[in-house]
Amino acid sequence: MPISELGRRVREGRQRLGLTLQDLADATRVSRSMLSEIERGAKVPTVLVLDRVAAALRSSVAQLLDEHHSEPAVVIRAGEQRVETENEWTWRLLSPALPDRTTQFIRAVAPASSDGPEFPAHATGSREWLALERGRLRVRVGPEVIDLDAGDSVSFVGDLPHRISNPGDSQALYFLIIDYSAP
Repeated sequence: MPISELGRRVREGRQRLGLTLQDLADATRVSRSMLSEIERGAKVPTVLVLDRVAAALRSSVAQLLDEHHSEPAVVIRAGEQRVETENEWTWRLLSPALPDRTTQFIRAVAPASSDGPEFPAHATGSREWLALERGRLRVRVGPEVIDLDAGDSVSFVGDLPHRISNPGDSQALYFLIIDYSAP
């Protein structure tokens, strides 16, 4: 997708909610000038910034980035899946953007001995599910810390700041479902 299209979607989402650029900056902890550059298509946001913007707009990263689908079955071939990387962490978006759905299904790879970005609280009532396929992970949700080994899974609220880390000496592979919608 052209960066200008992402900017248009962010601007339309902000306007739909009646937010000013300053309101969105306050909600995302992203500077007003950076948000303005994103809306104008002058700057590509990082994964963390895009996640913050999507949450503030009561949307998902998939809804901001992908073509929206409404057909009964949507196939996303491996070569068409959106892949984002940051500091050797890789997130592969496996779910399509669907109208009125804010759920994302993600396959993620975490390099050994590393911390992923700290995600701010998503919308109130949001929830995440993580299944660890290979390696070790440490999940911090608010003040709680959960250590996981291969085969373990955890469900946690998404409306607290959270971070996923790999304390192990090998790469970790996990699957993550994020539901930004409130019950």
